[in-house]
Amino acid sequence: MNNNQICLALIGCGPHAQRVYLPALKRLSAEFGVELSLVVDLCSKADTVQNALAKLGLRPETWLIQPFQGALPCALATRLASFVLRKVVTGIIIATEPLAHKAYAEWALQQGLSILLDKPITTRENVTSDISAADGIEQDYIELLRLYENAQTKRPTAFIINAQRRFHPGFQFAEDLISEIGLKTNCPVTFVHSYHCDGQWRLPSEFVTQEYHPYRQGYGKASHSGYHIFDAATRLYLAAGITEKVADRMEIVSSFIQPAGFLRQMNETDYRNLLGPNYKDVSSWTDAELYEIMAKYGEIDLAVNVRLIQGMDAIANVSINLVHNGFSRRSWMKPGADLYKGNGRVKHEHHNIQQGPFQNIQIHSYQAKDSHDRGGPEEERLGGNNHFELHVFRNPLVTDNSQSLQVYRLSDIEVRGKDENGSSLIMERVKHDVVREFVEFLLGRRSMDSMRSRFEDHLIPVLLMSGVYRSHILRSISKNPIVIKEIPLTKRRKK
Repeated sequence: MNNNQICLALIGCGPHAQRVYLPALKRLSAEFGVELSLVVDLCSKADTVQNALAKLGLRPETWLIQPFQGALPCALATRLASFVLRKVVTGIIIATEPLAHKAYAEWALQQGLSILLDKPITTRENVTSDISAADGIEQDYIELLRLYENAQTKRPTAFIINAQRRFHPGFQFAEDLISEIGLKTNCPVTFVHSYHCDGQWRLPSEFVTQEYHPYRQGYGKASHSGYHIFDAATRLYLAAGITEKVADRMEIVSSFIQPAGFLRQMNETDYRNLLGPNYKDVSSWTDAELYEIMAKYGEIDLAVNVRLIQGMDAIANVSINLVHNGFSRRSWMKPGADLYKGNGRVKHEHHNIQQGPFQNIQIHSYQAKDSHDRGGPEEERLGGNNHFELHVFRNPLVTDNSQSLQVYRLSDIEVRGKDENGSSLIMERVKHDVVREFVEFLLGRRSMDSMRSRFEDHLIPVLLMSGVYRSHILRSISKNPIVIKEIPLTKRRKK
């Protein structure tokens, strides 16, 4: 495909799309003539969507619809198909509530469109309590993969997942270091620990009322930012590229903290003592009432242990800790307007990778501020908006100097400064790179093989996510919580 102009549709224009997709498309419009032809969102979001478009001077056709469950309503599917033909739309960005991901992706695949899909690929309502919903995450992936493979028999299209750590120069550098030692020693990765904390503080009643990264639909942290970490841990494990030494199955055990446990950590008396008598203004329910209301809400924090097995032997361990209820800078009672970036939110993330006795890589990224629009060299330091360090320890047998430790910052790894939007924050640039890659494919400037987050390469993190939920449910009904997932050989190769 090599059109002079690319027409795209954006389905879902929430906080993430407003901060990432709209500015990226505005920039790509000036560079490549990309046209954002259509935006679809809910009627309840009319004002925020119109304001976001007007702020950037974007004028797509805008449709406001009612929520739906399951497949796309016939009238909406017909209307979308007619619009695609009329405007010659070739690509669709799906940034909706995750429960709607599958419906829009199925429709787009049937229309022969290229797709950029937000994480997670899918989730299900009540996935923390319904085992068929937990298994459904894997089933959704298989069904979408079949539709995608069938679509390729008609014409090549892209289906990429916005898993931005695949595009992050620091993570790419870590994968290269692992691959280098794999080539030198034939030693695979033998241990991975991954940790991510959202740095949010939600007061108890906000779990009921807030729609951003919701918990009330029966899913939580694993279906929010958790998928990024499942994917990153998978990539780091596979990075050595030694196929014959990669696991053929995994045993997954998970432990969730849900609202019932959250209410025991800090009760309403604690909040009143901490925040004063005005706490009553933001507390709509008692703890007893919340305990009943939130009985089937999604997971707040979780820990996952993965035993990686080849034949009859364990050959590696992976541990993943995902935390919503962690260190925050919020000190006020009423939440701010921006819950995506702001409201006291800070991010802490680290990964620890062992490659036998030959190499240890530690990735550290710790913010200390909740205002993330500022950049500059000082932001690379601990606590800065751009803090990202790799601590690399190597055995003397594989080093080319006398030093066992090397420390790398972003400025040592990548040389780009501010992008065209003036942002010098690495995660903002990386997220824009995802959109650029998608557009470059549509323009015929990028091959399918060069795409860094192809749908068909996401089986293992999907299996992991599905298994995490199944393990929790089995534990909650007093059954064996060990979940076994087979890893096909073709999906074990590093992509």
